[in-house]
Amino acid sequence: MATLCEEFPDAVHARAHGAATEKPKGHDERALQLVAGMPELNACGLSETWLQKTCGSQHWLSLAQALGQPSDRWVDMQGRRVYAAFGWLHLREAALSRVAEGQGMRLHSRLQWLGRSHALSRHWLAGFDGAMAALDMLSVFVSRHRPGDNHSVRRADVPAAAVSQPKPDTAALLGHLRQWRLASETRAAGALTWTTIPCPRSDFNGAGLLYFPSFTAIADRAMWHWGMLETDTKVLSRECLFLGNVSVGESVDVNLLREERAGPVRRYHLQMMSCEGRRRLAEMQVSVEAST
Repeated sequence: MATLCEEFPDAVHARAHGAATEKPKGHDERALQLVAGMPELNACGLSETWLQKTCGSQHWLSLAQALGQPSDRWVDMQGRRVYAAFGWLHLREAALSRVAEGQGMRLHSRLQWLGRSHALSRHWLAGFDGAMAALDMLSVFVSRHRPGDNHSVRRADVPAAAVSQPKPDTAALLGHLRQWRLASETRAAGALTWTTIPCPRSDFNGAGLLYFPSFTAIADRAMWHWGMLETDTKVLSRECLFLGNVSVGESVDVNLLREERAGPVRRYHLQMMSCEGRRRLAEMQVSVEAST
């Protein structure tokens, strides 16, 4: 799978069939008022996968508004269906364990175009007593070059979009991701490995792709299996670089590459690979705070 971390062109001179002629906005802001209930919570506080799904939805809605088309009408120049796939996310300043049932929350989101195929969204979640989390997400437009084959997903030619002037921190981020992707190609075998087969009814999305929050869920199951993520462990941050995808029925290995400790804080570097073909799927860095 070609990911957004392979190249970051300043522009892709293409447009989709039926693309809106009106010039889309370079930035888009959205806000949601929410109340924490059972769908938003898990046994440890606010569900991180729920937060990723909700922020992902805001990202996609902002893209649709900017492009003047709903996502189900996005196609490339060859008429293939186009999706906005995430290539990177970063949860930071997380205090999800403080969220309880009935608590009011406000989610503020902002979208910025980085190129004609790439978009960055930043999300801030807060409650009555302050910030709960910040989540940054970077997407790229992709399409399947062979119907039904998730191994054939490649970056797509996309509708014209207004490109924002890159900021210094954005350039630093793109450089960081390029270096991370290159380093991921030469990793040694992990100290621990846990294997699972993702379920099509819970781990894949409506596009038939392994859903990006499922990478977090699978990593958490591996860390739970290894005894590194207890119910009272607080996740402080999570950064994930997405490198590929799998088809239904494929097995996934989660490898522990490195563990670092500084007092109660633990930092884990994980790698996810497909068992079939040993293709790299993702790398993830998770910082947690243990209770003891």
